[in-house]
Amino acid sequence: MIPVVLVSIGIIYYNCNPEHPYWVIKCPWWLLTGTYCPSCGIQRFTHQLLSGHVYEAFCLNPFLLLSIPYAVLAVLGKWYNIKGVFDNTNRFVYSRQTLMVYVVLYLVWWVMRIIFNI
Repeated sequence: MIPVVLVSIGIIYYNCNPEHPYWVIKCPWWLLTGTYCPSCGIQRFTHQLLSGHVYEAFCLNPFLLLSIPYAVLAVLGKWYNIKGVFDNTNRFVYSRQTLMVYVVLYLVWWVMRIIFNI
């Protein structure tokens, strides 16, 4: 069911440009503080990435683009671990050290977005 929902959302974001704000979900953090959260721009990012504009997507939110391999490994390890094929991947992706590095990078990215307004 989840893959069907994700594909459906992908089709919507491929066909509808979020630059036209009549239907776009607003970021609550932006509305409250006027600063970017780590995920700000995810809708425009998704549209650009699905449209094949990788550079434009990277410019909108580089951390999201760099997080995609980690997310893919996490999904493969949890959803498609048939006969333990992804056991080593799961040990890496869900290890305490890997999760801590990801959280620290996420927080550093958030601070950078606030300080440099990127």
